Amino acid sequence: MNQSVSSFFAKRILSCLLLLGMLTALTACGDSNAASSSDDVNAEIKGIVGTWNEVAIAPRVLTVNEDATYTLDEEYGSVKVDYEEHPDGTKSVWFTFTDDDGEVWTSFAKDEENEVQNDLWSGQDGNWHFMRDGIDEHLTADSYLHTWSCSRCYITFEKKGKGYVATVDWSSSASESTQWTYSCSYDKDSSSMICKKGAARVELTSSGGKEKTKTVYKDGSGSFVIKNGTLRWTDDKENAGADMYFLQIDDQQD
Repeated sequence: MNQSVSSFFAKRILSCLLLLGMLTALTACGDSNAASSSDDVNAEIKGIVGTWNEVAIAPRVLTVNEDATYTLDEEYGSVKVDYEEHPDGTKSVWFTFTDDDGEVWTSFAKDEENEVQNDLWSGQDGNWHFMRDGIDEHLTADSYLHTWSCSRCYITFEKKGKGYVATVDWSSSASESTQWTYSCSYDKDSSSMICKKGAARVELTSSGGKEKTKTVYKDGSGSFVIKNGTLRWTDDKENAGADMYFLQIDDQQD
């Protein structure tokens, strides 16, 4: 092979090597951008990463992972951030959950005031509510000062002097209802309201514009505890609150 042919092949080999180097650099650049994009997504959902318990009678467990995926009991999907623009130029931020079939399960509003969220409320109506696992560790006596509901049964807590009074109103019909009254103290160790004695049960009836009351007992006891955002009622006398889960229906009282 003469010198000119050798020179020709040497130049071709050098050109190929340079082209290969450029392609490698471009590929690396592309990977870098993809990684950066993934990191941005992870950063956007950082405040909701963790395990969540649904506030419901039959609660589900939601887990949001650092890689922007989620599990809901046995269901799987991904999470992304969406921005809703308003006519005045402001934006609302939503965490959108899409299942493995590409269908949007729901969207939760981003808490703009806190970097780490402890509550997830779905959509505009807040139909679904999830609380971060372990939030019960931050319960105080004031956490109970609400009205709670389970079907036709309502529980209201009020502060009375150094203690608290829990009133349970349960209507069986428009003219008949039962009321329990518990004088409680707050137990810090169990984060629960406890009535050791003196709980009363009264039956109320109305007919022809007249109301009648009948005291069934005045020697009862019981307790109340909040778990994963739901209130549980334990009636020691007759186990009246068995298998009942109460949801908060009002704003916190003063």
